[in-house]
Amino acid sequence: MSATNFTTGSGTPAQTITTANIAYWSGPVTASSGVGTRNPGEPTAASRVALTSPVVAFSGRKQAPPMSTSWQPTLVITIPSNAAAGVYTGTITHSVA
Repeated sequence: MSATNFTTGSGTPAQTITTANIAYWSGPVTASSGVGTRNPGEPTAASRVALTSPVVAFSGRKQAPPMSTSWQPTLVITIPSNAAAGVYTGTITHSVA
């Protein structure tokens, strides 16, 4: 899981919400199928992390295909007090390895 800064306008410092202001936690497994272990990277709000670098949402070991895991991740974006008004865009990426 990774993220880019969120920007508006030309992306000046006042028009940027950095990844340090984007907190993520995976939460627990909400549904699964197949045999294998599933370990959430950030199971609770207390274990949330800033997305300043890629983080692992889940890890585990697949025992036999097929296998699926569902979860309901949470993102909290803290808007700096000096942030310019505008529509901010950024990218949040989940990938499977």
